[in-house]
Amino acid sequence: MILLVQNENLYENDFRAMIQAFFPAEKIVALTPPEVAEYDSKLLAEYRIIFTALFLEQHIKLKVEEGTKYIFSTYLHGDHHKKEIFRNKIKLASYRLLSEYTGKTLPWGSLTGMRPTKIASKALAAGLNKSEIIEHYKKVYETTEEKADLSADVAIAERDILGSVDSSTDYCLYVGIPFCPSRCLYCSFASYSITEFSDRVDNYLDALEKELMFISYVNRDRNLVSIYVGGGTPTSLDEKRFERLLTMIQNIFDFSKLLEYTVEAGRPDSITLEKLKSMRRHKVTRISINPQTMNDKTLELIGRKHNTQQVYEAFSMARQQGFKHINMDIIAGLPGEDRYSMEHTLKELSKLKPDSLTVHSLAIKRAARLSEEMDRFRSVIGMDMTEALDMAHEAAEKMDLYPYYLYRQKNIGGNLENVGYARRGMACRYNVLIIEEKLDIFAAGAGAVTRLMTLDKDKNVIKTDRVEDVKSVVDYIERIDEMIERKRSATGDKRILEETL
Repeated sequence: MILLVQNENLYENDFRAMIQAFFPAEKIVALTPPEVAEYDSKLLAEYRIIFTALFLEQHIKLKVEEGTKYIFSTYLHGDHHKKEIFRNKIKLASYRLLSEYTGKTLPWGSLTGMRPTKIASKALAAGLNKSEIIEHYKKVYETTEEKADLSADVAIAERDILGSVDSSTDYCLYVGIPFCPSRCLYCSFASYSITEFSDRVDNYLDALEKELMFISYVNRDRNLVSIYVGGGTPTSLDEKRFERLLTMIQNIFDFSKLLEYTVEAGRPDSITLEKLKSMRRHKVTRISINPQTMNDKTLELIGRKHNTQQVYEAFSMARQQGFKHINMDIIAGLPGEDRYSMEHTLKELSKLKPDSLTVHSLAIKRAARLSEEMDRFRSVIGMDMTEALDMAHEAAEKMDLYPYYLYRQKNIGGNLENVGYARRGMACRYNVLIIEEKLDIFAAGAGAVTRLMTLDKDKNVIKTDRVEDVKSVVDYIERIDEMIERKRSATGDKRILEETL
């Protein structure tokens, strides 16, 4: 447990993010100096460290203590009320202080946000070249050369993708199927056992159809450019219901401007020949077959119900059915894995030659079973993820896969990232658009989040509004009209046909 003491909370989120980057599994408690003054030494001793930020008239003092033992401190000068100017300065000072205390440096330096590549994107737009962008990252944020280079490469790839769509006329569709064969150890998504909810699936699809009809109607004058069916595991539906889902989507929406159509097949054990044929019939262009690891012992530990042999079989079956874009997901740092486990996974994926690869860093989310059982798994949390990501990056290059999108999550060990790699010309637009928030994304289903952009006269996004559907399957079914009304209110469309509600 770590104590954060501050006499102003203007930078509390930044302090929390930086502390969490160095101590990802620690709880952070924030108090004011008067509140701390009421503590006795025994209570203070319960905290691993005390990080104090005192905002004074002429300067700011940051310090690190262990109980009552003074360790390190630093002073900053400037007007801290001008947050847009002072924020990077105070984050970098916090980073240096914690780095000195722990003896560790972080690959991303003082950067803690979800989208570190937006800095490179802005620099590209301002006319900087790749070398200049890399130097900017290193100087201002103290990132490593490798992360700066990765950011620049991703920003260049994203620029081409973002240039292929029009924010004022195009939109994306996300369809959520919140059912899975089992719940994985690390999963924090809204997902439910397909077995336990089997009697609710038809009602769920009825409600989903209603919401999709509204989305189609409200976007009747726009171009649908990307569809992403995720979850959960969409292919956990049986063949009849899966066919119903894909037929529903194709009947409701105009595919004439569609650039890509992804279905998260996800679990190899949920993929059948008939489901693959159904996806081909309904013009799905990209599927994901996600092993997460190619080590059977780990698969059993994390709660996946498939084995590696089923990964090979599902991948081969998909290729035989003519799928030319197969993505695979893996996770670095899984419990019980070391560098040899990662080497084995990457070697086996190289044999399969996927068309894109997404490499996730293990994030220990509060809603995941892994967080609830942390004491049990703490001793077997996987290898150094920096090394694992470096190995994955090298393997991706050898497979002719190049980084095209990158994002970060809270509670990732080592302050690291998730990276998507793809063959040239095969990047997933949806992945880029949802991270960069440059296009409206209408989402349907339990737990789905619609993102609506407000544009200025030059088509620049100046605001993003989120419209959330309830996470509970039962609530979603029973309150579907309310979910539609939320979207209607957000879009401001008054011309709703009676039959859409």
